[in-house]
Parts: sequence; C-alpha cells; structure tokens
Amino acid sequence: MAPKELQLTAAQRRTVARLRLAAQGLLPGIPPGTSNAPATTPGHVLEALGMMQAQDLSQGCWAVGVRLKGSGLSDIHAALANGSIIRCWGARGTLMLVSPQLHGTLLSVTAPRMNATMATTRAQENITEDEIGTLAQVARERCAGAGATRAQLLASFAASGSSIAGQRGYHLIVAVSLRGVIVQGPMEPGSATRQLFLDAAEWIPDAGQPTDAAAALVLLVQRYFESHGPATIADCAWWLGVPLTPVRAAVRELGQGLGSTELGGVTYHYAPAHAERWAKPPGARSVLALPGFDEFLLGYRDRSATLPAEHAQAVTPGKNGIFLRTVVASGQTIGTWRPVGTGTGKGTSGSSTSATGAAHPAGFVPFEPGLGPVRARQITARLQSQLEFGKH
Repeated sequence: MAPKELQLTAAQRRTVARLRLAAQGLLPGIPPGTSNAPATTPGHVLEALGMMQAQDLSQGCWAVGVRLKGSGLSDIHAALANGSIIRCWGARGTLMLVSPQLHGTLLSVTAPRMNATMATTRAQENITEDEIGTLAQVARERCAGAGATRAQLLASFAASGSSIAGQRGYHLIVAVSLRGVIVQGPMEPGSATRQLFLDAAEWIPDAGQPTDAAAALVLLVQRYFESHGPATIADCAWWLGVPLTPVRAAVRELGQGLGSTELGGVTYHYAPAHAERWAKPPGARSVLALPGFDEFLLGYRDRSATLPAEHAQAVTPGKNGIFLRTVVASGQTIGTWRPVGTGTGKGTSGSSTSATGAAHPAGFVPFEPGLGPVRARQITARLQSQLEFGKH
C-alpha cells in the first residue's frame, strides 16, 4: 500500500526537494553528503551516499554518473573493476551499488530482515541453513582469485550436490551473498550487463567499520540523513528495510549529530552542516535527466515532495515496481524520458504530443500539457547537454 502523503505546503515541498538535490550531490559544485569537495570518482559518490539502488545495473551506473561531472560508463565499470564500488543485495531484497567500506556494516543491519522475508520462499525451495553454509564455503573457493561468472558459480553449486533448477539457483546465490561471502565486482569479459562474483574477504579490505548491529545502524542512519536529508525517520527505515523503533533509537543516540526541522507536524532530519541552506535552497534553475530507480525518488518512503501523487503512475505505469527515467526541474519531477539511438548517451525521446494533443519537442514526456513548447524546448536543450554519459 502506498504511504500517505505528508501534509506539506507547496513552498515546503519545493524547499525539501531542492535541499535533497544538494545533499545527494546532484547540483554542480555542491559535494554529496558531508564531503568536503564535489565527487571526483565513483567511489567518492558511494562513500557519501552509502548505497544506491541498482537492480538495473545500467540505470545504477547512470545514477552514479549523473553525480560525477564528466564521467562515462567506462568510469563506473572501472570502479567496479578496481573494487572502489561493489554491487550486492544491500537492503529490501534489492541489488545495490555499495561503498565496499560499508559492506559488512550494511549486512549486519539488513541481512537478518532480508533473510526473514525470504524464509518462506527458501522453505518452498527446500533450502536449509546447512545447505547455505556448505555453499558459502564452495562460493568462497570458486570466487577466489579471478572470480567466477554466474554460470560458473551455479555450476560449482551443482557439482557440490545442490539443485539449481528453476529459480533455486538464484535464491542460493542471494542466500550466500547475504552471509557476506561474495560480492559482484568487475564486468564479465565481453559483457556490459553481467558481473563477476568475487570472494568478499579477498576483494574488500578491512574497513574497520562497525559490524555490531546497533553501532552499525547508528552509522547507517547518520549516513542516510547526511546524504538524503531533509528526510523523516519513516523514510530512513524504509530505505534500510528495518522497523521504525530501532531507527528512532539511533536518531536519539545521534542527538546533536543531526539537524532537525518540523514541517507539517513531522520532523525532518539532515546534516547540521546543511542547516544554512534552508534560508536559500540551491537548485532553483536546475534541470536533470535522472535514470530509473534513482535515489532522488527511490531513497524515500514518501516521495510527494518531488513527485505529486497525480503523476506517480506516469513514472511507474505498470505498477510493477519499474520506475521510468525522469526529468527533474528545480527539484520537481515534471516528466519522463527515454534514450534513442545506440548506447546510453545518444539522446532523449518522448511522445511528440501531450495528453491533450499539443505538440512537444521529442526531448521528454511532460506531465503538464501547459508547459508550453518554448519552455519544453529550453528544457530539452538543457537535457541534451547532460546526455554524454555512456559515450566513452
């Protein structure tokens, strides 16, 4: 069931949205989170945000790239190849791009909840804890050194006596991954969509971050509000896939380590260093072409500050969990877009007419027919300047 929209005024929604743009590193010259300088590598982006949704790897790469001026797809793939970012089932049963330093910390908080959610499916597939434990060791050995493709990993499971029929093999890979044993790293040779699985103990250096669940949660809650604020406790709990109560406790423990403002009877938290932005929120003239599943929308349980309910179905038209690419102007989602040509950076295309039949340039699909052709062309021109990602 969709969350009830929070009761913010139009001005408050605009303020919250633009402050989130800044916190997430989506505005030129403004560092993500509490970084001292704008991000210069994919690793810097993930260090600031912690994790970013990436069940669709190409969209996840774009999400990193749009926060990294001048980057291309090859830069994100290089970061996966050198281990400065990784991909794993990080929260909510979803593949995420993650800062490797947070891998163990994240799973200490999120894996128990994901395992509990997956218990029924595992029972139906007759997957036991003993089998998972056995395959964890198999995976360590097979993924050591140069790593293993998905097919090679599954073959090693089968060779050890486990059935990989149907979806069982997939569920076994997830179960082993949630034990922190393997992560996804470099792209498979010759593939732009599939990654190699690596032995996490070999691939990720000891980061010295907490793996005690309580201390880990405090760190993750702080990282969330620093990079996603202003946001609510409900937003943070949803992002991590954990109950509200422990998140409330973590916020209390952080105390003055978080700033807070009450809007519409609800408390929003953020980095104290960002408090001065409330007087004049940045990003008034910003226009962004964001990928599907971007943190700017997916990072919050309540998205009404940036996407009014009446337009939500246009972003998720099939109601199947698939989020289309969005056009965001001044923090407000005003339409969707799609690439044309070959590669990920060839341009944008949208319906040439609005719902009322009025002509629009083929840059995007605006929600509001009253946007006007001149403004639509201006936005399209701004978008074209961003669509270099993936060309190199």
